[in-house]
Amino acid sequence: MALAECIALAARGIEANIQASTKSSKGTDLVDSDSGVANQTDKKELLDIFRYVVESSKQHFNPSYRLQVCSKILEAAVSVVCTYDIPLEILLLFLSAFPREFTDYGGQLRTAMKRWLSGCGDKDCCANCCSNEIKLWESLCDFPKSFLSNHLSNASLNYDDEDLNAWEFEANRWARVLLLAIKKEHPFEPILTFLESSGADILNQGQDTKYVTVKFSILALSLVLELHKTKERAIEYGNKARTDVASSEIVDGLSLMEGISEKLVDKFLYLLDDLVQVANQACCIFWSGVVTEDSTLPGAVKGKLGGPSQRRLSISATTAVLKAVISVKALSFILLWCKQIRSDATLKSAFIFMWQFFWRSTRSLSSCSETQAEIHLAAYEALVFVLRVLASACFPGSMYLIEENEKMISDIEGRPLLDSMFGAFFQNINDLLGAGVLARTRRAVLLDIKWACLESLLSIPSHTLQNGFHLEENSASFSESTLKCIFSDLVESLENAGESSVLPMLRSLRMLIELVSNVKSNAVVSISNIIDTEEGTKSPRTIRLAALHLTGLWLLNPRIIKFYLKELKLLSLYGSVAFDEDFEAELADNNDARLEVSVLARSPDQELTEAFINTELYARVSVAVLFYKLADKARMVGAPNEDADCIAALESGKSFLLELLDSAVNDKDLAKELYKKYSAIHRRKIRVWQIICVLSPFVDEDIVGKVVDYLYISLHRNNLPAVRQYLETFAINIYLKFPILVQEKLVLILRDYDMRPQALSSYVFIAANVILNSSKDVQSRHLDELFPPLVPLLTSHHHSLRGFTQLLAYQILHKLFPLLDSGSSETLPLEKRCLVDLKTYLAKNSDCARLRASMAGYLDAYNPVSSATPAGIFVNRVEEGDFECVPTSLMEQVLNFLNDAREDLRCSMAKDVVTIRNETLKFDGDNNQLEHFANGMKGNQLEDIASDFQKKITVTKHDKGHIEAGLLYGNEETYRKMTELERDDLLLDNLLQSRRSSLSRLKESRQHFIFVASLLDRIPNLAGLARTCEVFRGSGLAVADANIINDKQFQLISVTAEKWVPIIEVPVDSIKAYLQKKKREGFSILGLEQTANSIPLDKYSFPKDTVLVLGREKEGIPVDIIHILDACIEIPQFGVIRSLNVHVSGAIALWEYTRQQKCQ
Repeated sequence: MALAECIALAARGIEANIQASTKSSKGTDLVDSDSGVANQTDKKELLDIFRYVVESSKQHFNPSYRLQVCSKILEAAVSVVCTYDIPLEILLLFLSAFPREFTDYGGQLRTAMKRWLSGCGDKDCCANCCSNEIKLWESLCDFPKSFLSNHLSNASLNYDDEDLNAWEFEANRWARVLLLAIKKEHPFEPILTFLESSGADILNQGQDTKYVTVKFSILALSLVLELHKTKERAIEYGNKARTDVASSEIVDGLSLMEGISEKLVDKFLYLLDDLVQVANQACCIFWSGVVTEDSTLPGAVKGKLGGPSQRRLSISATTAVLKAVISVKALSFILLWCKQIRSDATLKSAFIFMWQFFWRSTRSLSSCSETQAEIHLAAYEALVFVLRVLASACFPGSMYLIEENEKMISDIEGRPLLDSMFGAFFQNINDLLGAGVLARTRRAVLLDIKWACLESLLSIPSHTLQNGFHLEENSASFSESTLKCIFSDLVESLENAGESSVLPMLRSLRMLIELVSNVKSNAVVSISNIIDTEEGTKSPRTIRLAALHLTGLWLLNPRIIKFYLKELKLLSLYGSVAFDEDFEAELADNNDARLEVSVLARSPDQELTEAFINTELYARVSVAVLFYKLADKARMVGAPNEDADCIAALESGKSFLLELLDSAVNDKDLAKELYKKYSAIHRRKIRVWQIICVLSPFVDEDIVGKVVDYLYISLHRNNLPAVRQYLETFAINIYLKFPILVQEKLVLILRDYDMRPQALSSYVFIAANVILNSSKDVQSRHLDELFPPLVPLLTSHHHSLRGFTQLLAYQILHKLFPLLDSGSSETLPLEKRCLVDLKTYLAKNSDCARLRASMAGYLDAYNPVSSATPAGIFVNRVEEGDFECVPTSLMEQVLNFLNDAREDLRCSMAKDVVTIRNETLKFDGDNNQLEHFANGMKGNQLEDIASDFQKKITVTKHDKGHIEAGLLYGNEETYRKMTELERDDLLLDNLLQSRRSSLSRLKESRQHFIFVASLLDRIPNLAGLARTCEVFRGSGLAVADANIINDKQFQLISVTAEKWVPIIEVPVDSIKAYLQKKKREGFSILGLEQTANSIPLDKYSFPKDTVLVLGREKEGIPVDIIHILDACIEIPQFGVIRSLNVHVSGAIALWEYTRQQKCQ
């Protein structure tokens, strides 16, 4: 940020200098080079520097910071550079570096950017601003011609994926700036004319210029995609815009885009047959079976086998399949776009090609070599775009064509329409995956393609229904066996799916369950094996995304919830301390991911979705929100607008409530009464009762008896206060909803004075809140019924129950008897005078007042109804406690107060004892007595010094008598007790000294291994490394900022490891100096990174003194640090996924070091 500020200030100075020079030489067009940036080379270099600053700012997590940097850099560019003074290529590179959200409609920099493209941004900058705008537009219009005329340096005209990516980036930059700079007065005809006149000639050229055909397809594709994005962003911004100026801008922009789109559609429809012909010819490579085998691999593959997945084909074969893929891709997107703009367009030839392509791709012969397998993989890569067309809602004729084809090829009457399509696709692609001829990275690519294609296949039925196509009676899109086949394959693959596959797979799962629910109720498939009750057996991402998709689906289809009670229970009990550090980044960078989340989150509570989407709470929050929303539908039962969904919502809520209550009472773990605080059982008990609280609105007259019986059993069992508060909240809501139960059940329970104090405390809290929160028509009756049984408990011998009852009794008297203390005491009946004195005592007694002061605000703020909502359970209390969002209960606060009071009393007594002892030593007693005391000390001290002891003194009534007698007469008992105190102090000193010695030995026994994690910035990884370092006794962990150990998330994951392992602060810019210092001290400096010379971990012998550098989560170790390393080690990998989490990698490396050191 400071660099951007300096650049902007310097640019303003140059601008002022240029303006001054311009005014002093009015007739001169040239500007002195000393007064500004006059050299074109200097301007190019300057924009390159500006672009580097903008690109670097993208790594910062704060969008406001990124915006400020981009704003300052744009301001500097406007001040010193005219858009026409630099080559178009440099300008496109610079502008494309700015994030789209800043330059699209609604972006904060869009106006400034358009003004700069219209001239220089300053009318006094030069005399040719208007002409510069025209020249810039002309250069943009000339770009297509220059783009296609740039010949390859390779005489064979072959190209690979890197060339294709470079062309796509170049065309995309042009299309973005073109639509950013365009105005109504700008002529678009040159581009349209070029597409029409040159397009047909280019598409019909021979194979000797095949790269030109590909570049033309890329150019057309980039223009179509940019128009589509711009229109989408304009509509999105228009829906949010509130000012007339913004609305006017949107209307003008959309009008301009519509005009361009209409004209462009005419040109593409003119070229459509040529595009189909080119795609048809290019795709012959997929099913001809004729491939030229040669040993020349593409440059992208040679020397980069450890990098991104690349095609394992010769350079000529790579060129052929790339031309086929890009031709099909361009044709597919152009076809979709034309149909969206002009729904009545005739596209029959293109649609027939798509249909034939699907069948030929999915019925090709099995592969027998790696080359043929790679070509089939490329065909499936193109099939992704073909299926998007076939599944699109823009093509209502898809299902009719499928129906005709099914009748022609199927010999089974009544077979579901899509069974043949799915069977051909799934069998062929699974055969290709199982053939074993593809490289591991290429199989991963094919898996991504498989799930993308499956998503499109499953979306065909919903789109065709939207278009008015209705299946015949008793027919379906998929058979039950096919749905089960799809489901089993999805579930088995979901857990180990790559990042790019998770969302398509879960979308497919959602659509699959929707299809099942629409076919028959008995065909529902179980998804419980996606989720598991064991902590950590499934990844947090899998659980959270499953919860996101499934709860959204269940809310829209309440009638199928009854089939998924097991899954709901597993999601409710799920929890993990693990975090997905890449998930938020994926949501931020991946538009498809954001779209899926927004689509599925529109029904549940948006605030909760945003707050918990990347936390371990999200699965439970999703279930809670689901039933909280379903409760609204359940309340409509019996109303005029009642429907089947309302009844289904009520029944599903009741069934799930009884299921959870049964588990809470009868499950082996959930029914336990003896368990540790913060244990797994403690967590699950809290989770199940949190959800039960949310389900309280579903308690109806037909199940209230069962619910109260379950509740009675649970309240009479031992439970920690964190669990009991949810039982109490649930019980209060039940008694408020069914007032008749107060007299029938609650009053009788309160009069059971032999009940456990813990259970009795809960019923006191329940009764008090039933009185305080009842409606006016029943509050007086509840007061008469419930307050008398509470009064005797004010005299309970159990201190916590007594204090608890005093607190709640005062609350009742204070709120419901405000006039109780008015009038003469002689005129009041006896019972009222008793209540007056009771209220006065509770109000004025200092101990009672102190107890109330320590609970200030809790009772007034407590609302049993809102406390049983998802917001009350999760959002409002998430900051108050780190453990399962559990706040401190009232009983816990009372106990803490009483314990503090007892501790204060003990301290006061201890001070009194010390004072008495000191006074006793001063008394003028018998010298023989003192001598006898000294001899006793010598005789007993060494004898008993090693004896065990409990440093707690309870002075009984009889002891007090002895002490008083000793003070008066100086007897031997007094000296004996004083001797014991002195002996205890000496023993405590010895124990502390032993503890210090143990810690010193522990420090010396640490391994000579240091982690350097200064490049990491994600808290879960750093906390996990601290924990790993402490477990294996590493001698230190270097981090960029040592204050991170104060972060709550860090402390939750590290579980106090930061207190035992040395945390060293090494900022990023000091890493080199620190590593060089450790190297001078004799340490070997290693890096955990995949490089060309990396040594496998199992083949490397670690030196005793080792410093291990860990790279950033995605980028790895920077090159300048790699140069000073003594060696790089890597962990051998055999699976499909190409990398390990950095914390996991560090833990594996440290264990290998530890294993080697133990063997020496």
